[in-house]
Amino acid sequence: MDAVITNVINNLFHLIWFFCITLEPKYSWKKTVLIVTGTTVLYQIIVLVLYYMGILTVLNARTMPGFKVHYVVGYLLAVLVFGGMYLFVVSASHPAKSLFLVSAYFSLWTLIYLTISLVTGTVSGAGNMQIWLLRIGLNLFFLILYFSFIRKRLLRIYKEVKSGYGTVSTLSILAFIMMTYLILYNETVAKRGFLYISMIFISCGFVMMVYVMLFRFIGQSDHASRLKQLESHEELLMAQIDSYEEMERNIRQTRHDFRHHNVVVAEYAKDGDCQGILSYLQEYEEKEEQKYASMYSSNTAVNNVLSVYAGKAEQKGIGIDTQIDLCETGEISDYDLVSILANMLENAINGCMQTDGERKIRIFIRNKDRKLVLVCQNTCLPDIVFENGLPHNENRDGVGIESILYSTEKYSGDADFCIEDGMFVCRVLLNMV
Repeated sequence: MDAVITNVINNLFHLIWFFCITLEPKYSWKKTVLIVTGTTVLYQIIVLVLYYMGILTVLNARTMPGFKVHYVVGYLLAVLVFGGMYLFVVSASHPAKSLFLVSAYFSLWTLIYLTISLVTGTVSGAGNMQIWLLRIGLNLFFLILYFSFIRKRLLRIYKEVKSGYGTVSTLSILAFIMMTYLILYNETVAKRGFLYISMIFISCGFVMMVYVMLFRFIGQSDHASRLKQLESHEELLMAQIDSYEEMERNIRQTRHDFRHHNVVVAEYAKDGDCQGILSYLQEYEEKEEQKYASMYSSNTAVNNVLSVYAGKAEQKGIGIDTQIDLCETGEISDYDLVSILANMLENAINGCMQTDGERKIRIFIRNKDRKLVLVCQNTCLPDIVFENGLPHNENRDGVGIESILYSTEKYSGDADFCIEDGMFVCRVLLNMV
C-alpha cells in the first residue's frame, strides 16, 4: 500500500510537470489539462491493475534477489506513457525540442528518486511519511526554481531559436539514459559504502553539468538570434535616416524655391492672367505631390518602414501595392510594429527574388475594434514546405518568422502563413489593448 501512495504522489507531480513544460501546446490550455489529466488517470489505473493482480509480484520473484522489478516497470511505463503523450499528443513543438524537454524532465525525476534513496537509505526511495514529504518537498522546490528562473527565459528561447536542438536533444537523451542506468544499478546494490555514494554523486554531478552546458548552448543560440535581429533593426534604422534626410532635402528645396514661385505668380497677377496663375499652381501642386509620393501612412513608424522597403522593392523590379487605413496603434509599441512589418516585407522581397516572371507585393494594414490587422502577400515558389504551420527553408535560418511570432505573442495575437492563388500570405492579428 505504501508503494501505491508513492505512485499516486509521483503521478500527481507528473500531471503538474507535464502541464508546466508544455510550452507550445497543440490545443487550448483547457484541452491540454484534460489530456494530461486523462493520461495520469489511465497510467494510475494500469499500475493499480498490475499491482492488485499480482503481476508485479510474480515478476519480482523471477528476477535477481534484491531487485524490485515493479519499481522499474512503473518507471519505464511512466516514461512511455507520459513521454508518448507529450511528444505525440499535446506538444506542437518540433520533435527535437519536445525530446529535449521530456528527457530533461525525466532526468530531474531520476535525480529526485536517487536523492531520496540515498538520504533515507531505502531501495527505490518508497515507503513512509518521511519519503513522501521529501518527494513532495523536492518537487515543489524544483517547480519554484523552474517558474522563478527558467520557464520565462526557456519559453522565449524555445520560440525564437530554430537551430541546434538536434544536438541538444541528443545529449539530453544520453544524459537521461545514464540516469536510468544509475536507477537500475541502485536497485541491485545491497551495501552502500563511500565508493558507491561517491559514484552516484559524481555521476549525477556530471549529468547536471551536461544540462548546464546545454542551457548555456541554447542561451548562446538565443544571443546569436537576437544579434541578427539587432542587425536587421540597425539596417532598417539606417534606411530610415536616409529617408529622413531625403525628406529634409525636399523641404529645404521647397522653402528655397518658394520665393521664385511667388515672383512668377506675382508677374501673372500684374498681367491679369488668372488662367496662367491657375495653370502654374496646378503644375506646382503636381510637382510637390511627386516629391512626397512615398507618404503611405500618417503613422510615422509604418510610413518609414514602407518607404524604405518600397524603395528596395523598386530597385529589384518588384511592384508593390499598399492599402493602409491606420489611425492609431493603441498599446502596440512602434518597435514591435516595425519589427513585424519590416520582417514581413523583408521575407516578401526575398520570396519574390526566388521567382521568375512578374514579381509583386501587396500590403494591407487596418485597425478596427481595437484589433490591428497586417497582411502581406508576395509572389513565391509553389513548392514551399510548411512544418507545424510555419514555412521551412533549409537555406535560411527563419529568424524573421520567429521575430514576427515573438512580437505577435506579446499582444496575445495570432499569425498564420499559407499559399493562396500562387501568392505567399502572411497574416498577423494584434490586440491593441
